[in-house]
Amino acid sequence: MEVEYLPISSMEKARPIMDEFLEIWLEALSKRSLPGQFMHMVPNFSEYGLSDHYTSQHTAVQYANVIAQLIATVQASQVVRN
Repeated sequence: MEVEYLPISSMEKARPIMDEFLEIWLEALSKRSLPGQFMHMVPNFSEYGLSDHYTSQHTAVQYANVIAQLIATVQASQVVRN
């Protein structure tokens, strides 16, 4: 999978992009028969001390959450296979 990073300053513009990414990812997971679900979960940015104005820090938090979920999915599939 290849992902191109382009900064976005609006959460409303980012949401459709993330939704599309998740659709593609769900399709890829279904073809590999990996267990579990991969869902887009919008983080509570205030927990990270971030304001309502969307910045690159918000993007970093979202990427970190997506990667953490991806790692958890892969680890779960490894446990099931072993």
